[in-house]
Amino acid sequence: MFLLLGSFRGTTAFAPLQLAADQVSSLNNERHVSDIRYVEWTGSKGMLPLQSYTNVMELSKYEGWMRKPIDNHALEVGALDASDGDIHISNSNRRNNKATTENKVILPLDPRIHLQPLYIDSHIVVVNKESGALSVPGPNRKPSVGGLVHEYFGNEEDDVDRMIVHRLDMDTSGVICYARSKLVLSILHDAFRSKSGIGSGDETVFKKYEALVCDHVGIYEGEIDLPLIRDRNHPPFMKVGIDPDRGSLGIDISLPKYKGYVKMMSKAPKESLTLFRVLAWEILNGIPVTRLELVPITGRTHQLRVHCAAIGHPIIGDSIYGYKGNGSPHGGMSIEAISQFPNAASESIQKDLFDLVEQRRVHHEDGEYNGNLCLHAKQLTCLHPITKAPMSFEKDAPF
Repeated sequence: MFLLLGSFRGTTAFAPLQLAADQVSSLNNERHVSDIRYVEWTGSKGMLPLQSYTNVMELSKYEGWMRKPIDNHALEVGALDASDGDIHISNSNRRNNKATTENKVILPLDPRIHLQPLYIDSHIVVVNKESGALSVPGPNRKPSVGGLVHEYFGNEEDDVDRMIVHRLDMDTSGVICYARSKLVLSILHDAFRSKSGIGSGDETVFKKYEALVCDHVGIYEGEIDLPLIRDRNHPPFMKVGIDPDRGSLGIDISLPKYKGYVKMMSKAPKESLTLFRVLAWEILNGIPVTRLELVPITGRTHQLRVHCAAIGHPIIGDSIYGYKGNGSPHGGMSIEAISQFPNAASESIQKDLFDLVEQRRVHHEDGEYNGNLCLHAKQLTCLHPITKAPMSFEKDAPF
């Protein structure tokens, strides 16, 4: 079975660490045991208390780190203030099946809105990214949060590409980390790419997401264990990797056969595992939705989006894997397979939510604004690359 559902309480091994009394006293003789916040995962070996950062810094707190001030008279125009709490979701190219980043409207970013540092030091910059903003500039050097971080804080090599530790989808909001030196980038790359198993004691990176999905999920918690593969019928998107008749690549002959493209499309399915837990069953404009906590154990492209669609509860505002999306319906799963999952969202509920977010789309003169997918990278916990102190960065979801 590819889909493992049901209770997994107690199997994640994220129990709080217990420090010996002499270890606690050695940290700070004036600090009581009750003041220590223990890490929720086992990567730190229990030697240091958790440093937690949950608020966007005020300008006065980080302007000393800036290599140039924000010029209020020379700001790029066209940015959107997404702090009003509405669900601003768009899929401007849905009907022509080209809802890729290349075809989306990429607006200039306003540093007063899109530069939201949670933490800064000589080694890393951690920020909150708005939905609709690119996390990296990409080969076409489009406006991005990474570009803002480089422009205002810089790095050792003065090269934004040498700051990229990990990525978030354009329409995914949340916490993202950037490196400020070659050494730190290498250390963090190794940490983020670690293949250590959960509960092995070697984890150094822990991610937690929050999502709003269609309808009420019928299981309180569980795990989704479904391999993912590139979707040859809807490139470059992903789908569940149950494809017994794959055979040859089956790539559309009208597409350019770049070596990297062919290699990408020819890769075998990769194991993908997501843990989920219901945070709340909610009603949105009279329509049932569920607020989920999602923990990606693996880090595949669009993993959370495909996995939610594959169990019959697509993420609200997903223009690729949701209702009328550009990818394979249900993440490539058959209707029969999805029907095995309790209370999978009906087509009518998905349509009602689709219509709701369509009504709330934000328009600009240059096109439609692309955000907000209701998927948020809420928490990133890791060891500091230099001090090895356990650190947690967290920002509440905007929806």
